[in-house]
Amino acid sequence: MWFTRVSLLNPVFATMVMAAFVVLGLFGYQRLQIDQFPNIDFPVVVITTEYPGASPEIVETEVSKKIEEGVNSIAGINSLISRSYEGQSVVVIEFQLHINGRKAADDVR
Repeated sequence: MWFTRVSLLNPVFATMVMAAFVVLGLFGYQRLQIDQFPNIDFPVVVITTEYPGASPEIVETEVSKKIEEGVNSIAGINSLISRSYEGQSVVVIEFQLHINGRKAADDVR
């Protein structure tokens, strides 16, 4: 409430404060370091296995479930998604962001 009152009584002061905010914002924007393509390591591991001639149900029970059970004990897993297709299984393991992607891949191996 007091800021509104001061701004109405002293419009030049309010204008100068706004101008100072704009100048500081432009100065900060110029100094902001932004990479167009930052180097980000997403901790995601994808396991693709092939089982030629097997139906999706067989691939799920004999391949996908066993991979899920083996990988489920690794610490730091955020989500575990598996898809079973005819002759192929795809398991996607997403780790928490603080986990190193290379270490996660080694743990999965």
